[in-house]
Amino acid sequence: MNTKFDLENLIKNEFNPCKKDEYIPIFEDELKKFFKMKNAIAVASGTAAIHLALASLNIKDGDEILVPANAVIMSIVPILYQRAIPVFVDCQENNIDFNYEDLERKVSKRTKAVIPVYLWGCSYNLDKLMHFAKKFNIEIIEDACQAHGSKWNNKYLGTFGKIGCFSMKNGKLLATGEGGFILTDDDDLADRCRLLRNHCTNIQDTTKSFSEIAWNYRITEMQALLGIYNLRDIESKIKWRKEQTLYIYNNLKNNKKIKIYKYNEKEDSNYFSPIILCKNGLNIAKRLNQMGVINSTGTFGLVPANERRVIQDYCKDKVSYDKMATLNSKQLLNNIIALSIMENTDKDKMDKIIMKIKGLLEEEE
Repeated sequence: MNTKFDLENLIKNEFNPCKKDEYIPIFEDELKKFFKMKNAIAVASGTAAIHLALASLNIKDGDEILVPANAVIMSIVPILYQRAIPVFVDCQENNIDFNYEDLERKVSKRTKAVIPVYLWGCSYNLDKLMHFAKKFNIEIIEDACQAHGSKWNNKYLGTFGKIGCFSMKNGKLLATGEGGFILTDDDDLADRCRLLRNHCTNIQDTTKSFSEIAWNYRITEMQALLGIYNLRDIESKIKWRKEQTLYIYNNLKNNKKIKIYKYNEKEDSNYFSPIILCKNGLNIAKRLNQMGVINSTGTFGLVPANERRVIQDYCKDKVSYDKMATLNSKQLLNNIIALSIMENTDKDKMDKIIMKIKGLLEEEE
């Protein structure tokens, strides 16, 4: 492909209502090749991807979806769109992965799916999760919105469950400004996702169009073109982020006030964010943000999702959430600092970040 030609061609034809999509199918083919999956469906956002995944599986009012309490609210909202009930599962101590005993306790006859949320590119124990899903006949919808290129046992996250969901918002390893995509090996589910992302319009058979209420979750040609080019750089970006993350870890690992996040031996992270744990980490994260050291924990003020007032109010007629049921998640989110490291962060900037972290830790005494 020729960058200049593609851009000129796109600008010339982007607003032609009669023009058939050119770059979206190419982008979806490239995604299929990269992830070694049968189907890739480009959509408007990561949230849209999760919503389409739930809708394609016919998740409906009263169905229960198992989700981690440490998940960000953007991972929970699509469940509410379908009027289903998020059932919050606690995590392990100092690890984002499910507490699998708690996971099994939360299963009911209304449980339809489980959504692992791979925060900061970190994997769950997919051996345990796949065994759990098979045991209880529950579908896995993977929220891999921050996990582009992360692997478990040499297999990409987002390719284990029935459907994998990804975001392409700015800051992601595969970014198109906004956007997302779905991966699945199930052809029927893929066809349904394609229908639902486009107002349930069936171009091949118009008699089947508008058979149900659906959405405009389409991606643009411009986003697809960006995706084609940025997908080529994803491995080099992962390599870069790993080097920078290990640099931070090596400069902080001897500090007795810090714990470096422990990855599983079968896990090959994309190192979306360097992760450290310390006492009052959330407060330090907020202060780092004020000092210009951007981090997701300080930005979002993470708390267990079952403690979010908006979720409690939305679900109050169906369920009452117990804050005491997710204490590991509470502790994890209180102590974690997940740094936002971008490709233009050079060694000098990294050293300044490290010094600011050390300085704030000293002030916490």
